[in-house]
Amino acid sequence: MPAAEKIHTVLGEIEPADLGRTLMHEHIICDIYRVTERLNELLNDEALAVAELKLLRQAGGSALVEATTPDMGRDPAALRRVAEQTGLHIIMGCGWYRQPYYPPEIDQLPTNQLADIMIAELSEGVRGTGIRAGIIGEIGVNLDYASAQEERVLRAAARAQKATGAPLTTHASMYPVGLAQLDILRDEGVDMSRVIIGHCDTYLEQAYHLAILEAGAYVQFDTVGRNHMNPDARRAEAFVELLRLGWREQLLLSSDRCFRSDLRAFGGVGYAHVFTTFFDMLRAEGVDDATLDKITIENPRRVLAW
Repeated sequence: MPAAEKIHTVLGEIEPADLGRTLMHEHIICDIYRVTERLNELLNDEALAVAELKLLRQAGGSALVEATTPDMGRDPAALRRVAEQTGLHIIMGCGWYRQPYYPPEIDQLPTNQLADIMIAELSEGVRGTGIRAGIIGEIGVNLDYASAQEERVLRAAARAQKATGAPLTTHASMYPVGLAQLDILRDEGVDMSRVIIGHCDTYLEQAYHLAILEAGAYVQFDTVGRNHMNPDARRAEAFVELLRLGWREQLLLSSDRCFRSDLRAFGGVGYAHVFTTFFDMLRAEGVDDATLDKITIENPRRVLAW
């Protein structure tokens, strides 16, 4: 008899029914600064993270996907401590981000060996910690095409997905490049219902979103609050149109906090923004609470269990 599906957090397995309201693409401990040299892009203060995430708890948040990969400064032990102090269910990512961030082993190791690293982190835990990843990604492309290196990482991620059943979440920003990602994943035989195309709200072309949905994957609006990418009013309008077309089973929400300026302490909107301000915007457009629960509780529960 196959094992029952669980959601794998940094504190261990939980039942899907215990997940609660979930942000599907966030960063708690993240070091993009090492590549960009912009100090705003460094999150390494655990005490500040705990204080910020307690505000998410107060807004009804119960869980989040921490999509930081090792080449972005992932810190499993810190995530475990933050989970213990906040009571949040934190689902940790694995794999590699996008080409400017890649370590040398992306060129040096065979694709199957890259897959084996992800499989080990998903099934046994990150070496030396016993802390298991619960999702593959974020796996990204840097521009409007997948480079040769990025294609290798996507293929390795696909093989890890097939070996474990874990969900796979992507970075596809500002261009309709999620379709290129789907082509590679489909070529590897991945079940599209296990794939989340990220940052869809940075390219608000409905035909793009529908192509992803019709392929069977999830469309994720996960930069909510980033008005320099798109105003939330435009996001809300596009999201509501997808709901009206009947796609609520394949939609996900988050806010991709990864800058200091995102945090409340630095004047940003913080982690709770989706469940407060953006929910109010959706309600004003006629979205009912049952639909909001579907998108932020039931859909995450389904895709994160494996």
